[in-house]
Amino acid sequence: MVLATIARALRRPASAAALRRGASNGLRSLSTAPPPPPQQPPAGNQNTQSVVEIRSPQEFEELCVKASATPPPVGGPVILDFYADWCEPCKQLTPKLARLVEAAGGAVRLAKINTDALPELAQALQVASLPTVMLLHGGKLVNQFKGAVPDAELKQFVDKAVELAGGAGGGLKALEKAAALLEGDDVPGATQAYADLLALPEFAASASAGLALCALKDDNLAMAQTLIAELYKTHPGDVETKADVRKAIATVNFAADAADAGELRDPGELRTLLEASPRDHELRYELAQTLLAGGEQGEAIDELLLIVRRDKHWEDGQARTLLLKLFDSLGNDHDLTKAGRRRLANYLLL
Repeated sequence: MVLATIARALRRPASAAALRRGASNGLRSLSTAPPPPPQQPPAGNQNTQSVVEIRSPQEFEELCVKASATPPPVGGPVILDFYADWCEPCKQLTPKLARLVEAAGGAVRLAKINTDALPELAQALQVASLPTVMLLHGGKLVNQFKGAVPDAELKQFVDKAVELAGGAGGGLKALEKAAALLEGDDVPGATQAYADLLALPEFAASASAGLALCALKDDNLAMAQTLIAELYKTHPGDVETKADVRKAIATVNFAADAADAGELRDPGELRTLLEASPRDHELRYELAQTLLAGGEQGEAIDELLLIVRRDKHWEDGQARTLLLKLFDSLGNDHDLTKAGRRRLANYLLL
C-alpha cells in the first residue's frame, strides 16, 4: 500500500512540473506565480506563491473554476482580480489584495486577469468597469465588488474567502496532520497525505521529504534514498532552508550509515568491554551506533559526547559529525537536541 502510493507519487513529477508551468493539471497551479523556465530549479525560499496571472480561457477553467471546486488544501476559494494596465485604481488595489492573500497562508488564491488580454473572459463574466473583484467558491461566483474600496472592506472580503476555506494556513495544517499520522505509525495515511500535498508548489519539498520518511518507516531505505536524491534535483534551495526537509535528509542518511555499518554487537557486550578499556573510543563509537540502531538516541548522545569530551579531534571529529547528523534527524526543537548541542558546545570550548 505504502510502496504503491509512493510509486504513484514518483510518477507524478510531470504533473507537478506542469503545475508550475500553469498547464492543464494545475488544480493548485493557481498558487504559482509566473514560473522560471523548466530548466531552472525553483528557488527554495520564495513567498507562498499565492498569486497567478491567468493567460488563457483554458487556464481560467483549470486554475480558477476547477480549483475553487476542489476542497482545501489542494483547492479552495479563488479571488478573481480583473484589471488593465491603464487602470490607476487597479494599480492601487492589486498589491493590497496580494498581501492579504499571501498572509492567509494558502487558504485562498488570487488570480489576476488582464481584461485587455482576455476580453472574452471579461465579457462572459459581465465585467463592465475596473477594477472588478470576484470570489469563486465551489466553482460558483459567491461575492464581488467593483471599484476602489476602503482597506477595511477589502480585508473583510478576503477574510470571507479565508473563512470559506476553513481558516488560514490550510496547507501548513495539512502538512502538520501528515507528520502526526507518521508519528502515530499510520504510514499508509501519512503517505497518502504527503502525496496529496505534492500538488501544492509551496509544500512540495516538505511533502517529498515526508514521503522519504514514510518509505524509511516502511523499511524501504532504497525508496527513501531515491526520494532524497530527487529532492536535491527539484528543490535545491529547500534542502538548506527548510528544517523539516533537512531533518528528513539527515534521518535517511543516518539510516543509510547504520545499514553500511553492518551487523553490530550487543550493547551489553560492548559495555563489558568498555569497563576494561574505558578510553577505547572506537569501541565506544560502536556502542553509540548500536544504541542508535535500537532507538536509544539519548544514551547514544551521551556516549558520543563522552568521546568528544575526551578527544574532540578523534578520527577527524567523527563523533562530533555523527552527533550533528543525529541532532538534524531529531530536529532543532527536540529536547535531546537542545541539551546535546549545549553540551557539545561546552566540550568543544575546552
